Amino acid sequence: MPVTVLGEDVLFLPITELQARIRSRRLSPVALTEAYLGRIEELEPTYHAWVTLMKDSALEEARQAEKEIARGHVRSPLHGIPYGAKDLVATRGTRTTWGAKPYEMQSFDYDAAVIRKLRNAGAILLGKLAMIEMAGGLGYDKGSASLTGAARNPWDPSRWTCGSSSGSGAAVGTGMLPFAIGSETWGSIVCPSAFCGISGLRPTFGRLSRQGAMALSWTLDKLGPMGRTARDCEIVYRILAGRDPEDPFTSDEPLGPESTAAAKGLRVGFLRMDFKKSGNPAVERAFLKALDDLRDSGVGAEETKLPDLPFEAATGVILTSEVATAYEELQRGDRARQLATPGAVLAFVTAHAVRGSDYVKAERIRTVCCRAMSDLFSKYDAILYPTEMHTAFGYDQDFTDISWADPAGGAGNLCGLPAVSVPCGFGEDGLPAGLGVLAGAYDEAKAVTLARHFQSATTWHLRRPPVTTQRT
Repeated sequence: MPVTVLGEDVLFLPITELQARIRSRRLSPVALTEAYLGRIEELEPTYHAWVTLMKDSALEEARQAEKEIARGHVRSPLHGIPYGAKDLVATRGTRTTWGAKPYEMQSFDYDAAVIRKLRNAGAILLGKLAMIEMAGGLGYDKGSASLTGAARNPWDPSRWTCGSSSGSGAAVGTGMLPFAIGSETWGSIVCPSAFCGISGLRPTFGRLSRQGAMALSWTLDKLGPMGRTARDCEIVYRILAGRDPEDPFTSDEPLGPESTAAAKGLRVGFLRMDFKKSGNPAVERAFLKALDDLRDSGVGAEETKLPDLPFEAATGVILTSEVATAYEELQRGDRARQLATPGAVLAFVTAHAVRGSDYVKAERIRTVCCRAMSDLFSKYDAILYPTEMHTAFGYDQDFTDISWADPAGGAGNLCGLPAVSVPCGFGEDGLPAGLGVLAGAYDEAKAVTLARHFQSATTWHLRRPPVTTQRT
């Protein structure tokens, strides 16, 4: 396939700029698609971001987009823009492996809701992105717990990207595409975004349809975008959001106005994490510098605290219980033994040890937690926190050696609250750190507004990793 030569200056552009060039005929959707496919061919042996490439259909979609745009018919801000999808959303006629050996050849005769919406918007699907097997629902202790092995970090291929949207983080971070669809049950959008130096948006629970997506936890799963900037993520999110009769959990709550880049009127709090107990001091310094940068740009933040409630414990019980039910089919026979994680089979034993009464108690605690977080967000429009308290660790490192506290993630996911992660600096190891912005239910625009304001005042999101073609 002849590859159109477009440099990194184009391939790392945000959606907003790519679309402006496409509309003004300065950039061809076909040339852009060819360039991204060429970059994938060059970098994939190093970064292991992809499961399946869809070259032929992607080029056909690009040619169709180019013809429509030439006639003056622009479907959406994503028309002619390539993307990739985490391999847990169904794509008609293309395998959907869920990142796991038992489902290596699985395919569906329909598209997931997010794929349909993006196709209708004119976006160009390049292929399916790598992920941790079964989205990590049965536990895992290494980044290699995947059908395609460990996805590698754009800033250092000896490091991991974080899970379970590991391929999405690697692909966006290395400039293989401008945005990707990830999923989060607890951390799987914001963590890869932080580790890979990109932006990610976890929507409010129920904002995006999960029809056609693998179920891990029915009351915790969310799909969401990962991209160059917070604004890019919002563009994708607003195209995907809305009520879907095929997903009873989706909400018809109005989207409201879009974000702005001016956050000076927002009431902002911040969480001070215990980095001495669990974390990297360089990440803490990056977070505190981000607070200073915001203050210098006219947005102050006052210290606050999460309610003193067992967010992480309650989330753990609910997740464990729902995973056991979601994966019943896998438990039958010996298929679970095909997974890369040796302890996956034992996860079912642990899951079944959780009693129904434990689940009910956790759900009752969740109600208390949701009310407490609602009270907290009556005082603040957004709350800042370090997305992760570490930078990326080795792809083959045993996670059980790491103290990995995530109180903000536990609270946000248990209560279904939206969050944005954007780059805010680097650790001493030269790896990215992320700034998390948590908001109240259905207040994505406030979180994005604060993130956009930060990105207008800083340049961390413009930094590019030193990509390599050395095979790993």
